[in-house]
Amino acid sequence: MYKILIICWFLVLIIFIKNNVIAQNNNNRLSEVSKDSTNKNIPDSLKKEKKYKKPFKFTVEGVRFGFDIFYPIFDNFVVPSRPFNADKPLEQYRIKQRYETSVDVSFAQNRFFAVFDYGYSRVERYRKGLFFTGFTYKNTGSYFRIGADYNFMHRNFKDEAMTIGFRYGSARFDHEFEFLGANQAWGYPTPRNVQVGDQFVTIDERFVGSIKESNLTASWVELTLGLRVNVWKQLFFGYHARLMIRSNIKGEDRLLANDLPGFGTTNRNARLIFNYFVAYRLAFKTKPLLPSKVQKVIEETTQK
Repeated sequence: MYKILIICWFLVLIIFIKNNVIAQNNNNRLSEVSKDSTNKNIPDSLKKEKKYKKPFKFTVEGVRFGFDIFYPIFDNFVVPSRPFNADKPLEQYRIKQRYETSVDVSFAQNRFFAVFDYGYSRVERYRKGLFFTGFTYKNTGSYFRIGADYNFMHRNFKDEAMTIGFRYGSARFDHEFEFLGANQAWGYPTPRNVQVGDQFVTIDERFVGSIKESNLTASWVELTLGLRVNVWKQLFFGYHARLMIRSNIKGEDRLLANDLPGFGTTNRNARLIFNYFVAYRLAFKTKPLLPSKVQKVIEETTQK
């Protein structure tokens, strides 16, 4: 698992560095051309200002729709689900299905991103044994996250981003615990046939117990580090590293939650996880923030 995470991390980083080098070379060429042509092409009133800082203005650049690819790959290929097999009861079985989508809106010249995530989770764990022993735990629910990211590389890139952010997460779920009563070890005799008149009746004092609870809720906060890389036209690839801190679980009565949708197992109050995603952006047209005369000169020099 960790090898796959490291490989994916390096792939994204290589693409990001490659795009960074290309963008830096383009900026260097533009600055060289601008130095040679500025004195010839622009009026004297503009010669005094050599640098233009990127002004802050509230503009919406686009909306990005993404889908998490780590969960489907991990749950289906790395550690695939194994439904319970009654012929081999002593082996460990589980079913895990997790899906997550996301929407983010970039604004203020790619400085900030408003982020919303929504996901679904289904987890089943089986621990069966000989002589009618064992248990089954099932957890099904959905979750959402809402928060914002700050792109601390916004001065270097128009579309790509390295971000730090904050999230609030909340989950709603149902869970069920089914347990099987044993025989002699638990004080229950083995099934036996008892003659009643002319017939024999099987008496089985073993039992199946079940505890169900519905509409439980849980919440947590996250500190995130992320990378968004433009791989082709409006197609993006990236990842998020999430430090998640759980606050509370509401609705527990007789059964303690073993899993939380969107958070994971509850054996720890803090977790560090990674998400890899593919996203497509719908870009909006925005007006240039530089003066029109300067913008025109820059466009003419880049075309030559």
